[in-house]
Amino acid sequence: MPKHIKIYALILMIIILINAAMYRHLENQSSEKYNDLYSLYQQKNDSAFVYLVKHASETVPLADTLMAISESKENEDPAKIRQLIDKAKIQAEEIDDQLSTFIEFSDTYLNNAVPKHFVNNTAMTTDEQLDMFILAREARIRGSLYDISYAYWKSNPKTIDIKTRETLRSLALELYELNKTITSFKDNDEAHMFYLTENYKALMLGNLKPHLERLKKIQDHFQDINKSKKEIDT
Repeated sequence: MPKHIKIYALILMIIILINAAMYRHLENQSSEKYNDLYSLYQQKNDSAFVYLVKHASETVPLADTLMAISESKENEDPAKIRQLIDKAKIQAEEIDDQLSTFIEFSDTYLNNAVPKHFVNNTAMTTDEQLDMFILAREARIRGSLYDISYAYWKSNPKTIDIKTRETLRSLALELYELNKTITSFKDNDEAHMFYLTENYKALMLGNLKPHLERLKKIQDHFQDINKSKKEIDT
């Protein structure tokens, strides 16, 4: 092989090695930056979770309103019942959104987990988190209250039937129990929660699940009764 070709080959090899070294260096830099940003995002998410828990709204006001409607007199002033129902709808919307937000910020970052489920503007990292988010949407109380509101508006004379009263009472009792669960988390030391956020997130999902399942069951039963009643009426 001619000498000048050997020189060109050597130069080419050196250039290739230099480019490979530069590429690896840039790749390592990029990876470090990504890991730093990922760690900061994780801390931000954990901090938000702790803040949401420590500043969580109680479910007792909503439970009290539902109980008041369920225990109202048969000849109660319709304007008062209307006011209670409207109040309950506003309170329920806040609690429904709060429960969904708890679940949304219960991301797990074990083994460098990344979001893999997206529902509207919500990203989740695990199948369990997705299942819980869907369950929370199915257990929302606001939908039942809008149905109750519409039924009361249509009734003549203005009455709330026994099954509706029983449903409202059952929802209220479950909300009282849910409040105990939320309070148990709020009572924890903030610094301890942040240090063990992954544990608290898992506990939050696990403790919320039975409440959401019962809220959904109560409302599913109520919807089934209403559906049967409509079929009979038609």
